[in-house]
Amino acid sequence: MSKYASIVIAILVLGMFTGIEAGNVAQAQDVVVQEVGAPVMPPADQIGNITKIDISPQYGNFRLQPGESKEITVTIRNKEKNAVSVKPNTVILPYGGYMVDAGWITVKPGSADIPAGGSQKFTIKAEIPKDASIGSSSLQIAFTNETIPTPYPQPFPNYIHAFQFSVDVWMPPKLQIMMPYISDQLEAGKEYDYEIKLKNTGDQAIGISPKLGSDDMYYGGPYGMMAPALTEDSITITAPTSIAAGATDAVKIHVRVPADAKGYYNGYIDLGIDDPSVREWEGRVQLNFNIWTQPTGAFVRSFNLTEAAPITVEVSSNNYYYGYPYAKGTNAKAPSFETSLEGPGGKAPLTVNKTVIRGNVNMGGDRPPWEMDSASIYQEMGVQYVVTYKTDGTPGEWKLSVLPRNTQGFDYSITIGG
Repeated sequence: MSKYASIVIAILVLGMFTGIEAGNVAQAQDVVVQEVGAPVMPPADQIGNITKIDISPQYGNFRLQPGESKEITVTIRNKEKNAVSVKPNTVILPYGGYMVDAGWITVKPGSADIPAGGSQKFTIKAEIPKDASIGSSSLQIAFTNETIPTPYPQPFPNYIHAFQFSVDVWMPPKLQIMMPYISDQLEAGKEYDYEIKLKNTGDQAIGISPKLGSDDMYYGGPYGMMAPALTEDSITITAPTSIAAGATDAVKIHVRVPADAKGYYNGYIDLGIDDPSVREWEGRVQLNFNIWTQPTGAFVRSFNLTEAAPITVEVSSNNYYYGYPYAKGTNAKAPSFETSLEGPGGKAPLTVNKTVIRGNVNMGGDRPPWEMDSASIYQEMGVQYVVTYKTDGTPGEWKLSVLPRNTQGFDYSITIGG
């Protein structure tokens, strides 16, 4: 198979994904999409007549703030037996609503004749204006006008000899969110309070207008699609209208859980930060609540002793290692257990041998950058409560009963002997 035929096959596969992107392009505002007719496939005797040049590197990414610039050197190598003329052309790819201005990109030299077996270096430079808005855009620097033909229309040409790169325009956020997650287990019929601390590192006040949001009101569970356990009326937000320069303030969240609530609530609070450096999804605090009801009956596990031996029972809550820093309600209660053992002679005298409180503390990059030297350097990722009981066992049938409190699950172990 020739190199040309291989490229054609590859673009047929790529076209499947290009078609998807084209659907997005049609929805983008202020983007003009020019459809091109299906190109005529070249005759068989022309297959393989593609200019043989190499581009190194082939990919790049510029991440710049407004007012910054960056450049990269790209080398074009001529592998033909004759000289090749190249003229770089900046192509903006309409993959989304945000597009950089082609005037921000310069390529030097503007053209070159590369001798057979020779090479030419090109400098690609991006200069971002000081008033540029934040966003990302994909670009190409096409060094020839040769394109890969396809048997169907494409929204933009697929250039064969192109340097692919992206420009990500960003600004450091001036309003920093101390804890972007609120994750908790809530008991039906109870009320909970949370705080979202915000720090303004800028030199001007920044307005906020928090509101409750949810991208998907229903969620998939073991019994199919289910409605969220809470409604908007269950969550009250109290917040200032702005955060003063250099100040720290808090958005307060009050959750009132209905007595008949059960299941999950997954949503977010859009803080409505009036700061162009904060993208929409960056100004959100995720809410993840698991609503449950305290059980009234105990869990029972039966086991048998064939001979007299000491019995050790260990019961532990399972709210341990959440995997990321999270905020819990101010009135969260510690897990506990009502545990009993009943044997052939009735209830055994079960004594607590030891209680362990086990946790995981993160001191890494997840802590707020403005509290490097304070107590908030310690981010507790989760806590587990472990209780160990002991008694003397006699031969016969035994029953372990555990009634958990303030935990949605627990582990247990029964050790006989030792």
